[in-house]
Amino acid sequence: MRITSGHLKGRTLRVPSAGVRPSQDRLRQSLFSSLGGRLDGWRVLDLFAGSGALGLEAWSRGAEEVVWIEHEPRVFSVLHENVRTLCGAHIDSRARCIRGDALQLARWGRTLATFDLVLADPPYDVVLDEDVLQKLLEGLPAAGLIRPNGYFACEMRAGETPPIAPGWELRRTRKVGGSQWALYRRLSEIESEMRDPKRHDD
Repeated sequence: MRITSGHLKGRTLRVPSAGVRPSQDRLRQSLFSSLGGRLDGWRVLDLFAGSGALGLEAWSRGAEEVVWIEHEPRVFSVLHENVRTLCGAHIDSRARCIRGDALQLARWGRTLATFDLVLADPPYDVVLDEDVLQKLLEGLPAAGLIRPNGYFACEMRAGETPPIAPGWELRRTRKVGGSQWALYRRLSEIESEMRDPKRHDD
């Protein structure tokens, strides 16, 4: 698995030996192209980070800061090695790996700042069984982890219907092989009010 663009283009990543489904190179490339290619100055949060490929792709494309969150100890060890190798002296400052539960959003909201882009690539069985994407759409704004007009991108099995939640705009979906990604934009407060069917004009 390789970084597809930016100053780290072509660099390879270690992949955990079991329990992780790495995001395909073509899928990552199409997702970041839809965001305009460059992410100069952006703050990025990578949930269910696995090998760290999504966050490292953002780092390679100019992100100012990336935080990766991964729970499984053996996977976290590989993640930390990838970030240390590719981010060098910036690890633990602008490039931070945190071992913990990605869904403890209230906790991360208390300890982390607001992000321009949140990425999520949870295991497909977890997505189906625990309604993870709906929880993220509802929980990220409540925890203060996503700024107005910020983006949330999630990966899921091809053919699944991306969830919808108030305050979000589903911008685009793209299928690559057996997977797909969905890209959402967080609406501003004014936009949310304008789209709220319960809103009444005086």
